[in-house]
Amino acid sequence: MVGIIDETQLFYPLGTRIKIANNYGTVRYVGEVIGHMGTWLGIEWDDGMRGKHNGIVDGKRYFQTQMPTAGSFIRPGKVGPCASLEDAARERYLNYDSSNVDESLIREAQASLQASLFEVVGMDKIARKQSKFEQLSEVSVDETPVNSAGYLKDFTQLTTLNVNHTLIWNWETVASITQQLPSLKNLNLSSNRLVLPSASQIAELEPAFRHLKHINLSSCGFTDWKDVMQTALLWPHIVSLSLQENPLSQLAVVDCKRIFTQLQELDLHRTNLMDFDQVVKLSNITTLRSLNLIENGIEEIKLPDCEPQDKLNIFVSLEKLNLLHNPIWNEAAAFNELDKLPKLNHLCKTPHLKSNFDEMVSKAVGCIAGLQFINKAKVTAGERRGSEYDIWKKYSLEWMQVTQQGADALREFCRKHRTYPFLVKKYGSPADFVPGIQVKKSNLIKLSIVHQATGEIWEKKVPRMITVQTLQGLVMKRFRLTDIVPQLCYHDAKHPELVVPLDNNAKTLDFYSVQELDTVLVQ
Repeated sequence: MVGIIDETQLFYPLGTRIKIANNYGTVRYVGEVIGHMGTWLGIEWDDGMRGKHNGIVDGKRYFQTQMPTAGSFIRPGKVGPCASLEDAARERYLNYDSSNVDESLIREAQASLQASLFEVVGMDKIARKQSKFEQLSEVSVDETPVNSAGYLKDFTQLTTLNVNHTLIWNWETVASITQQLPSLKNLNLSSNRLVLPSASQIAELEPAFRHLKHINLSSCGFTDWKDVMQTALLWPHIVSLSLQENPLSQLAVVDCKRIFTQLQELDLHRTNLMDFDQVVKLSNITTLRSLNLIENGIEEIKLPDCEPQDKLNIFVSLEKLNLLHNPIWNEAAAFNELDKLPKLNHLCKTPHLKSNFDEMVSKAVGCIAGLQFINKAKVTAGERRGSEYDIWKKYSLEWMQVTQQGADALREFCRKHRTYPFLVKKYGSPADFVPGIQVKKSNLIKLSIVHQATGEIWEKKVPRMITVQTLQGLVMKRFRLTDIVPQLCYHDAKHPELVVPLDNNAKTLDFYSVQELDTVLVQ
């Protein structure tokens, strides 16, 4: 029996990954179980509801699981066969007929094109190219029982490798793969559970990863940021790292002399980072240009204080920030904080439930001076003017009040509205505008509506709450326009240089801050 156990332990070292049907697990124990004949494998299943216990049977602990019902015992004979990467690739790519084209690569192409259905043409040509190892630049063997490298030196042009959801479980195996593929740049290891490398293993294996640029470790079971930093010592010069769906929640300051020395892109999508103070701990990564924080439950953004006219010396290279699907409750305050970042120019964000997209965009563009793209759409000059002018008007009364209350009050106002002094320089003092907003507004405003093509002018009183679409209808009837719906914009009477497009038919003139005696241009 001892000999059998020893042989099983050699074949299934602790940490080995197994797959039975569609269930993945990790070997946590090899040996006898009291009251049960033979040798058993103690398994911690990835699905915490798949097992029956937490490693304790009949009062004796054999191993430990994170979830109370993630553990069970199985016979070694129930474990399916494993394969090398070489064998899996040959099986997937050498049998080249149109029905055998790599479906996973098609799925990846669909995702990149954001199209669930599209026709793939030239299937036989693609299949034949896939069958020639020396021509392959991308290989995907996801969801196969790969747990070793094999001979890979035929893949002379391989730049991208997907081993997502395989049975690879240690960094020695990963290193044996990468050191045979000198052209490899992109490695997808997502949904694998990898044993934490020791200091001696890091020293030995690190050279095998020096040519890699992008590593995907999404859903790899990381729960402690210290484990991420220790693993990162294997590839200190990586450019892009994805840690999506690893429940980290707490971060720590990075030693950028040892790791992340060239990191430009970091994906922390759905990692339970609810406290933005944790994110700030990464602010010393001076090369970081893009940070993804989608779906983290972040409610508030707070950065260190600095003078209103200054920028912070943190996140010094950060240009792109993705905050989609975070319940940030005070958008204006959040955008004011983000204006402290020296190079931020791309922002993705979902509107708050009490806001809408147009209002969010207006606040973001008006509050973040350097913003150039919002949700991947370029901010136009007209949108910037309109957004800045909205902010200029909104806080004009408060500005006039604090200028009479002394330096401390003015300084506090500028902390809360960092871009406002710049807007005053750009659009002038709001002194003339303030009295107009202190009196009760009339429901009607008088406008000059100018048909640019003919020069005809129509003086007309209209309700403040009239929609752009309704005004378009009046204009078409008045100027006898039958062939095309006119595009409208307006000149501010007090600031003629300001031209604001009326580009949302559902919005009212009041939404666009159209005032008495403003001029509407019919284009």
